[in-house]
Amino acid sequence: MASPLISVILPVRDAGPFLGAALGSLRAQSLADFEVIAIDDGSQDETPAILARHAQADPRLGLHRQDQQGLIAALNRGLALAKGRFIARMDADDIAGVDRFARQAAYLESHPEVAVVGSAYDLIDGKGQVIERHLPPCDPAEVRQTLQQRNCIAHPTVMARTAALRDAGGYRAAFVAAEDYDLWLRLSEVAQLANLPVMLLSYRRHAAGVSVDKVAQQILSEFAAREAAARRRRGELDPTALWGRVTRETVVTLGIDGHLLDRRIRNRMLRLAREARQRREREAASRLITLARGFLPSSADWRERTGFYWRVLRTRV
Repeated sequence: MASPLISVILPVRDAGPFLGAALGSLRAQSLADFEVIAIDDGSQDETPAILARHAQADPRLGLHRQDQQGLIAALNRGLALAKGRFIARMDADDIAGVDRFARQAAYLESHPEVAVVGSAYDLIDGKGQVIERHLPPCDPAEVRQTLQQRNCIAHPTVMARTAALRDAGGYRAAFVAAEDYDLWLRLSEVAQLANLPVMLLSYRRHAAGVSVDKVAQQILSEFAAREAAARRRRGELDPTALWGRVTRETVVTLGIDGHLLDRRIRNRMLRLAREARQRREREAASRLITLARGFLPSSADWRERTGFYWRVLRTRV
C-alpha cells in the first residue's frame, strides 16, 4: 500500500466534548491523501470510544494508546510512526479549514527551501465563537527574525517536512510547554519557516484547555529556548542539550534575572485571566490571579505592587 502524502499527528487526552468536531474537520479535507495518527495519552473520558467509532468509519485513522506520558512523548511517538512525506499537526479540540491540507502541501511542494509552514488562525471559545483573529508574520525572513523574540508559529496550524523534523531530533523533552518553540528555533538555523496569510484553523481556547499550572513552565522554557538559540548563533555549545527539564534554577544559570522571570510569569497569568473573564470563565480567571500573586516577591517595592494590583483590577474589565 502506498504511503500517504501527509501524516496527521493528533495527541489526545480527555477531549470528548470537542473531539468529534476535530475529527470531522479532518475527514472533510479537500485533499484526502493523509493518515491520522491519534495518540491517546491515557484518556479517562469517552475519548477512546469516540476514536474507535471514527476509526471504524474511516480507515485512515490509526489509534495508538499509551499510559499518561505527556504531550512531548505523544508527539515524538507520532513522528516515529509517520509514513507521510509531510507532518500535519492538529489538536483534538481544534477545527481545520476544509482546504488547509491542500494549501499547505501545495506551498511546501513549490517552496523546497521551507521546512515548516503554519498559517493565520481564528481563536475560538468553547462554543466555537470567534474571539479574535491572529495574523502572524508570513515571510520566512520575518519569521526567522520574530522567532528570536517570540514564537510566531502556532503549533496546531503547522505542516512540516517529516525528514526535517526527524533530522532535527524531534521535540526535546526538557522544554515542557514550549517544545514547539524550541524546535522551530533549531529548524530555523538550517531551513526556512513560513506562515500562510489565510485562516486555516480555528484554535480553541476554553477553561478546560487552559493549562494554568503550565504557564510558569512555558515562560521558563521559552527563555531557555531563546538563550540556547542565541548561543548556538554565536557558535557556542547549547547549554540545554543535556538538561532533563527546564527549571527556574537552570534558567537562572544562563544569566537570566530571576526577578524578570517572575514578572513575565505573573504578567502572562494576568493576561490569560483577563481573557478567561472575557469568556465568562470566572473560576479559571480567579485561579490564574491567585497563581500570579505567588510570583509577586515579598521584596517588591510600592511601584511594582501598585502595577501588579492595577493589572489585577484590569482583569475585571
